[in-house]
Amino acid sequence: MDFSWSSAQTVGMHHFVIRAIGKPHEPWHPQAIHKYVEALRPFARVEIVELDEAHRGSARPNVEETRKREGEKLLQSLPTDSTVVALDERGVNDSSMRFAERVRDWTEGGRPIVFLMGGSWGLSDEVRARADHLLSFGKHTLPHLLARITLLEQLYRAETILHGKEYHK
Repeated sequence: MDFSWSSAQTVGMHHFVIRAIGKPHEPWHPQAIHKYVEALRPFARVEIVELDEAHRGSARPNVEETRKREGEKLLQSLPTDSTVVALDERGVNDSSMRFAERVRDWTEGGRPIVFLMGGSWGLSDEVRARADHLLSFGKHTLPHLLARITLLEQLYRAETILHGKEYHK
């Protein structure tokens, strides 16, 4: 079953949507996610849509079919005016300052940013092709929930940079 939740919206704030395959499975995952969603509340509306994995519990799924099904889920219901950013190992790996600049540019004119995060088998070619930008957190492989938390932390850091707050060092 797919799951969705969001923070409160305020006019004039950034709007971030995270569409991710998989759900928290460690007790600390929701706590960490909540921490950064709450920290972002003064700056942005955050929506997280958690989508079921498509491998149907198989330890040896058909990887291409799994990526395809998960990609279809990720691409459903994208706002037409949004900037779509896929998190992918092939993406750019920016400094926090450069990422903040990108967030500013990507949200110009009030556009939401939709971040797409694949499952354990990665993204389909269709998702990469649809994305306006590919973003990476480096060459390390991160557990998907840790990558989601890292994205939220970097969004918070970007907002503090853009607003001249103390958090960013």
